[in-house]
Amino acid sequence: MYDHFFLGLQAISSLEVQFFILFGAVAGIAVSCLPGLSATMAVALLLPMTFGISPVSALLLLSGIYVGAMFGGAIPAILLATPGTPSAVSTTFDGYPMAKKGMAGKAISIACIASVVAGLFGTAVLMLVAPPLAEFALRFSAPEYFSVAVFGLAVISSLSEGSVFKAFISGMIGLLLAVVGQDPMTGFERFTFGSSDLLGGVSFLAVMIGTAALAEVLYQMDGGNKGQALEKFEVNDMGLTKAELRQMVKPTIIGCIFGVFIGIMPAAGANIAAFISWAQAKMWSKHPEEFGHGSIEGITASEAGNNSVVGGDLVPMLTLGVPGDPVTGIMMGALILQGLRPGPMLFAERPEIVWGLFLGLFISNLWVLPIGLFGARFFAKMTTVPKPILWPTILILCTVGTFASEGTMVPAYTVVVFGFLGYFMKKASIPTAPLILGVLLGPMTEENLRRSLLMSNSDWSIFVTRPISLALLAVGFLTLIWPWIQEWYQNRIARRLGVEVPKE
Repeated sequence: MYDHFFLGLQAISSLEVQFFILFGAVAGIAVSCLPGLSATMAVALLLPMTFGISPVSALLLLSGIYVGAMFGGAIPAILLATPGTPSAVSTTFDGYPMAKKGMAGKAISIACIASVVAGLFGTAVLMLVAPPLAEFALRFSAPEYFSVAVFGLAVISSLSEGSVFKAFISGMIGLLLAVVGQDPMTGFERFTFGSSDLLGGVSFLAVMIGTAALAEVLYQMDGGNKGQALEKFEVNDMGLTKAELRQMVKPTIIGCIFGVFIGIMPAAGANIAAFISWAQAKMWSKHPEEFGHGSIEGITASEAGNNSVVGGDLVPMLTLGVPGDPVTGIMMGALILQGLRPGPMLFAERPEIVWGLFLGLFISNLWVLPIGLFGARFFAKMTTVPKPILWPTILILCTVGTFASEGTMVPAYTVVVFGFLGYFMKKASIPTAPLILGVLLGPMTEENLRRSLLMSNSDWSIFVTRPISLALLAVGFLTLIWPWIQEWYQNRIARRLGVEVPKE
C-alpha cells in the first residue's frame, strides 16, 4: 500500500498535473454557475482536452470539474433559487431564504466549507474501500464480469426521469450502438455498411458530447428551459462566527455518512443524497422549525450530502467498471479512450493512476475552499451570462473538440447526429443517460457473455451456479427495483416533514 501511495504521489508531482487539478476545480465551479449547464455537460465538453495528456492528468481534470461543480451549483441556488446542478435542489430550501435575509455571503461560505469537508471525507472513504474491493474483484472470471455488466445495466432504472420503459428504450439504443464495428471474438464486420470509419465502432466521444451537451443546448434553444426571473442578491460579508461554525458540525457528519453510502449505490444520485441528508438533519436538529427558512444546518447538510457522493460514486466505476452516475460514466469513457479499462486490473497494472486519482481528489477539494470563498463575487456575476452568448460557445466547443480528437470530420458529423437524436429524445421525455450507459457497458456485456458460454459449452446455468456471479445478479435485481423502494422511502420522509421531494 505504501509503495502505491508513493507511486501516486510521484504521478501527481509534476506542474502539468497540478495545473489540470486547479483548472478542473475552477472550470467546474464556473460552469455550474452558468444558466442551463451541469456537471455532466461540463465534463462532456472538456473531454476532448484529455487527448494528448497523461491518463492521470485527464482523470484529475475531469474529477476536478466534478468536485467543483458539486459546490458551484450552490451559488445560483442561493442567489437565484435556481440550482446550478440537480444536486443543489435541496440547497435552495434554506440558501435562498438566507439570502433574502441579507446573508447571501454567509450562505455561500457555509456551502463552501461543508462541500470541502464532505469531499475530503468521501475521498478518504474511497481510498479505504476501493483497494480491498478491487483485490476481491481480481477473483472474477468471465461469468462474474458478465454479472457485473448486468448489474451496471440495471442502473438504467434509476435514470428513468419518470418512465422506466422509456429509460429501457434509451438503454437498448445504446446497446445496439455498441455492436457496431468488428465482432470482439471473430473480427467480423457488423453494421458498418462498408464504411471503414465504423470499423472501430461508433465514437464514444461523439455519443457522449452529442447526447450530454449538444442535445441540451438544442433543447434550450427550442425553449425547453425558460426560467422565471427572480430577485438576485449581492454577495456581502462572508465571515462566520464560532457559534455558526459549531452549528455546522452535526449536519456535516450526517451529510457525509448518508452521502457516501448513497454514492456507493449506483442506483442513487447526488440530489437524492442531498435531500435525504437535509431531511435527516432536520429530524436530528434541536431547531427543526428553522429548516426551510434560512437554516445554517439545512444548507450544511444538503451540501455535505451532495459533495460526499463524489468519492462514493467513484468506487463502483474504479473497482468494477460500472459507472455510478452519468458523470462517472463519461470519466469511464475517458479512461477507455486512453486505452485503459476501469476495473480491478487497473489497480494491479496501473496503481500510479488509481492512487494519483485518490491524492489528486484531496487536492481538488482543498482548492475549492479558496476558489469558492475568494472568487464567490466573480462566480456570482456568471449567473447572469446571457444564453444567446452561451449557446454558440457550447456549439463551437462540441464540434471543434470532437474534430480535434481524431483530426477528421467524421466525429464532428457524428456528434451532430447524436445531438439531434438526443434533442428528439428529450422532446419525447426519453432520458439520454441510459443510452450512454448502454454504449459503455455493451461491449463488456457481450464479450463476457460469449466467453462464459464458451467456458460452459453453452450452459446458461454457469451464471447462477457460481456464488459470486449469483450474488452480483441478485444485487443487480435489487438495483433494478431500488428506484421504487427509494421513491416510497422519500415520500414517507417528505410527508413527515411537509416538504416536496426534489426530482432529477
